[in-house]
This record gives sequence, C-alpha cells and structure tokens, in this order.
Amino acid sequence: MKLNLSQFALCSLAFGLLSCGKNNESNTASKSFTLEITDSVQIDYLGEMMLIDFDPDADKYLLTTDVYYEYLEVDDKGKILNHNKFNPEGIDAVETSLGLGYVDGKVTVLTQTSGYYQFVDSSKVGKIPIPYNYQVFMFYPKLGVFRDKDKTYFPSLWPETFAVNMDEGEFYKKLYRLPILSSLDKTNQDTMGVVRLPENSKLLDGQVHGFPIPVYTMDQNKLLLSMWLEPRIYVYNKVGDQFEYERTVDVNIPDWVHYDPVPLDKAEQFFEGFSKKLSGSLTNFFKVGDNYVIVYNKGISEAQMSELGPPTDGGLSRRKKNPSYAAIFDKDFNQLATNVAFPITSNYPMVVNNERELVVSKVAGLSETEDDGIILYKLKLTEK
Repeated sequence: MKLNLSQFALCSLAFGLLSCGKNNESNTASKSFTLEITDSVQIDYLGEMMLIDFDPDADKYLLTTDVYYEYLEVDDKGKILNHNKFNPEGIDAVETSLGLGYVDGKVTVLTQTSGYYQFVDSSKVGKIPIPYNYQVFMFYPKLGVFRDKDKTYFPSLWPETFAVNMDEGEFYKKLYRLPILSSLDKTNQDTMGVVRLPENSKLLDGQVHGFPIPVYTMDQNKLLLSMWLEPRIYVYNKVGDQFEYERTVDVNIPDWVHYDPVPLDKAEQFFEGFSKKLSGSLTNFFKVGDNYVIVYNKGISEAQMSELGPPTDGGLSRRKKNPSYAAIFDKDFNQLATNVAFPITSNYPMVVNNERELVVSKVAGLSETEDDGIILYKLKLTEK
C-alpha cells in the first residue's frame, strides 16, 4: 500500500502542528540549570535545513529539509562534506523519505516500500530490508534504527494487512497493543516485536489517543521511550536481545497543554478536537554527563490558537509561541529542573556531539537578524 498525499496531510496536521508505574518520590524540580551558547557554526548554504543527526565516529552532522528529501553532511567547522537530493525515479528511487538519520555512519532513509536505503557520498551502498509488506502513515522525526550484534532494531512498521480506519475505535485499541520497536535478525531475516507499551500506560485505558509517534534513545543498556504527546517516559532495560520494562517516569511540566482523548465509539471526533489546539510534546532525550536532558514543547492552548488565527506566515507565529525547553533529571530519574530554555530560534531536532554539547540549528524566520547561511548553535548545560 502506498501512502498518498491526503494521508500525509492528515498525519502532519495531527502531529507536526506534531508500584506498576514506579516514580521517585523526590521527582520535583529543585536545581537551576541553563543552556549557554558556547559557539556558533556557519554553513555556507543559502537555504533552510534543520540539524537532524550526528555521527560521533566521523564527527559530522546531518542536516535535512523538513520533508527529509535533501540533505547536507558537514564537519564540526561547518564545511560541507556532501550535498545530496534523492532521486524519485530509477532503480534506487526514493519517492518519499519517511525518516532520515545515520546508521553505522551511513545516511539511512526509510522508503515507502523497500525498507531502509543507505548512502555514502550520495551513492547507495546497501539497504536494510524489511521482510514483509508494510504501510506507513507518518513521518519519523527520529529515525530510530540501531544495531547490536546480529540484530537491527527499528520502529515497528505496520503490516500491510493491518486494517487502518481512523474513524473506528477498534483500530486504535489494536494500534496501541502493537509492538513499538522490532528487531531484524540478519542471519535469517526474522523480525520480532521487542518493545510494547506497559500495561499501566494511559494509552491502554480504552480511549482514543490519536497516532502516538515513538521517539526513543538508547543509553548503554537503557532505552528511554516517549510517545510524543505524553509528558512521561517509559524506561526499559536491554537484557540480551529483549527489553524489560522498568518504570514510567512522569515529567512535571507547568502549563503543559494536554490533548483530549475520546471514547472508542466517538473515534471520529478525536482529530476535530485535536486540531483546535497544539498539544505539548516530548521530542527527544539525551544523556549529558550524569544527567538526562528531556526536550519538550508545552503546546498552545485553544484560546491562544484562536488568538493566533489561521497560519499565514508558514507557522512561524506558532513556533514563537511554542519554543523548546528542557527538563533535567539525574541518573536515577529524579527531576532536578524544568523549563530550561533553548535559544528562541532553535529548531526542535537536536543532537549531542563528542564534546557533550547540545547542538541545534537556527530557524532563520524566528531571528531578527539575517544570516548568510545555516547557523548551528553549540550549547553547554550548566548548573547555576
């Protein structure tokens, strides 16, 4: 099944405009942190791209357009190492790029029907096949593919046989029970679901919660998972080839804009209510020193959305109203701080480099000054 433009439009609108649950008793903000700009890097490219990934072995950054179809690779000084645009025709055609990132130093792209293609210096050098027909109804803001020994782990892709009906409650009930992360065994090409939501997840409460978008980060043998629209993290421990659920960590975020779930028999009403406001989102996690940095946007309330009116500036007014922040946790998942502000011009994709600096790309339209190229900011997390 191929993804059509109307399906993309719906999912982009929904998410782009995107004990059992053990919590620590001391999970409260009690310290003060800042994200200080330590350096800026200028890339000699006249166009808008966002930083999306970092290759620590080659010390290079990957930037892409907002539809992941054209990309740059640059070094730590901003020198362009490679510039490529996917070809929509031919043997190695990429009609639609559904996700982009580095895997083993190779630029890796999720295609509509052929698994993951891998590129070096703009040339296709291999692929990670998915041994079944799949369908995709969303872009992946973080590619999420990584390898460990004979296994490749990737965000689970819905089988083509999975019946999709966004107006039917039973569809969502089944959706939330599907594996979130799967493994591919390179020796026999078998796939297996290895991460599912824990039974205490609020997404399993028998209501419609829309399309959760999985975003996760591996920290040694721990996997931190967000479902994008919840202010919480699911923590799993990797044991052998499997992942064992450890705990759910709620992130205390003042003024978080919650979405409104609806009953299963009113599934068709979910996106109608969802479109009236911009829900908060957890967009990424990083380990910086002994701390976890949880990146989020609070969202925009229905009243604020009404004041802003229909977007006439490419969404820049909404971006200004909904900047990125960080919550800081210690290694035991005690929350130390919240609302640690990123520069107001920061794009939400970001990376951590080899110097343990957070690196973000600048959104040109959010700045009062005009730059001759793309700007990257290097940020240092500092406790006051």
